[in-house]
Amino acid sequence: MDQEWDVILIGAGQNNFALGTYLGMAGLKTVMCESRLENGGRLFSEEITLPGYWHNTLAYFQDNREISPVWKELDWEGGHHAEFVSPSVVSSLLLPDGASVSHHQSLDATVASVGRFSAKDAVTWGETHGRFHGLIRSYLIPLYYNPPGQDGFLEEILLADRAAKDFRRLASLTPRQVVDELFESEGVKTLILSQMAIPRGVGLDYEGGGIEVLKLIAGDEKPELARGGAHSIAQVLQRAYVRSGGQIRAVHHVEKIVVENGRAAGVRLRDGRQWKARVAVVSNVDPYSTFVEMIGEDKLSKDFVDKVKAIEPDEFSYFEIHLALKAPVRYAFHEANDPAVRQAMNVTIGPQRASDLERMWEEIRAGEFPSHVCLHTICPTLLDPLQAPGGKHAASLFMPVPFQLKGKEPEDWVRLKKGFMEQVLTVWRSYATNLTEENIEMKVALDPFYLSGRWRNMRRGSVWVARKTARQMGENRPIPELARYRTPIAGLYQVGVATHPADAVIAGSGRNAWQVIREDLKLE
Repeated sequence: MDQEWDVILIGAGQNNFALGTYLGMAGLKTVMCESRLENGGRLFSEEITLPGYWHNTLAYFQDNREISPVWKELDWEGGHHAEFVSPSVVSSLLLPDGASVSHHQSLDATVASVGRFSAKDAVTWGETHGRFHGLIRSYLIPLYYNPPGQDGFLEEILLADRAAKDFRRLASLTPRQVVDELFESEGVKTLILSQMAIPRGVGLDYEGGGIEVLKLIAGDEKPELARGGAHSIAQVLQRAYVRSGGQIRAVHHVEKIVVENGRAAGVRLRDGRQWKARVAVVSNVDPYSTFVEMIGEDKLSKDFVDKVKAIEPDEFSYFEIHLALKAPVRYAFHEANDPAVRQAMNVTIGPQRASDLERMWEEIRAGEFPSHVCLHTICPTLLDPLQAPGGKHAASLFMPVPFQLKGKEPEDWVRLKKGFMEQVLTVWRSYATNLTEENIEMKVALDPFYLSGRWRNMRRGSVWVARKTARQMGENRPIPELARYRTPIAGLYQVGVATHPADAVIAGSGRNAWQVIREDLKLE
């Protein structure tokens, strides 16, 4: 049975699950090979501290589910038991003097919070939302769910919208340029810019990164937590895929993609077994692993291989702390001044002004452990008690750091991480009044070197695989030869976060690749 398939899918991530379900609904026989025991890719929750405490070690929320064509077309919500919690506050930035500014799901509440820092900025926030909200919903979101270059109808929308010219201009700028043009308050600027590296994957000086500022202000992205943790989403995707007829093989590491007469003909597993693919092979791992390691340079042109090797990874990786707690994290001083802090999905600590974030980037690029930190802290059990034992709580912290410290090897993180964890906890405790050793039942640090080994496609700890700069986005993501999911090898397709649209938990490249494969195979 396990020798011949229509399509072999490498990697059990969200995009292959979506693509595999579409293929199965079209009547194709598919199998998914996953090198790890767990399916879901970055949709991963694990008991990394103590039994019963579930920690989301990469993605912990998702956006835009209610308007996602993937969720509608594959009936992920209606047919596969998905449950979600929607926080009323997206993020709160805490400042040392007890002040805070919060980004709410409600526009009016956000404007009111911004207004405590600047009446002018409050008006600007509301006006920016009003000008660009419809454009983002009618132009940008549909763009994510179409292969690059197939957006002629979207161009018509842009031409008909009077705000489109300014939207395009701002979107092409850097995040720092956009906030400096729009706002006067350092607190408001810092709230926005603190959300650029994590969770959005862009630097303050990335041209084209301005689009992320506009999405934050005017996109109404509606982040949600999956009840039970991010892995609950993976289970939904898995159930839908299996119901469509797909098969999954965990702990099946693909060592080579077999090429015969210039066409992907199947795969060879690490144990020597060889499976045939009658129609196609799809890789959800990073392009370097796909082409240099699994295909081999001898089967590709030197020009193409050089381009793959030149793909720029992220300039930063993640350092994480996960805590098992007796009581939830409290920011008593700030909560007394602003009740929104207790309701926030994400609480940001560290930067007080935009220049602090610029210094953080300088330190990361120099290979230094940032002294100007930006800590993204979550306590999801305040919203979803299922992620810890009854009455107990789980908390996590994410921060951008260099993958390789200056003068060190990447693996040196293993011996340095505990000391770094204590330094970071000291900063966290200066805001969190009850983050005492008595309250912490267990603490675990995850470093960039660990993450790069745990997730095969995160080369050098790169979360987005290909840096989200203008030269590696859209029709150039990650290189023009791969931007439409086809590859130089006939019958081989590339999906994943390294391809368009490079955006979080939306399975966009999976759906887009389905459109391309459907066209190639002339499927209905």
